[in-house]
Amino acid sequence: MRAMDTFEAKTQVAKALAHPLRLAICEYLLNIKEPKCVNHLAKYFKKNQSIISKHLSILQQVNIVTLKKEGTYNRYALLNPEQISCIINAISSIIKENALRNSKIAEMID
Repeated sequence: MRAMDTFEAKTQVAKALAHPLRLAICEYLLNIKEPKCVNHLAKYFKKNQSIISKHLSILQQVNIVTLKKEGTYNRYALLNPEQISCIINAISSIIKENALRNSKIAEMID
């Protein structure tokens, strides 16, 4: 794989996680640790089923979530929860560091 192809692949994953609802879906699936159907997610996030399905499709295209068929139900789960946990923790860490920097700057101004 050429270097630019690698960056393109990384960008696609980053874009998939860059939407607030998709990131929230990932964090929710990470915390509950069990596959959930679209209807459950739609009810939890108070969104239309079609909106949740669209976002799950985007996450599925980049192999963040996987579809598990259980009888007549299609349930979604994280494909690699450990990796998603690392990404979410890294983002949270950056946000915390930025907040600390900004509060220190604010203190210096006051």
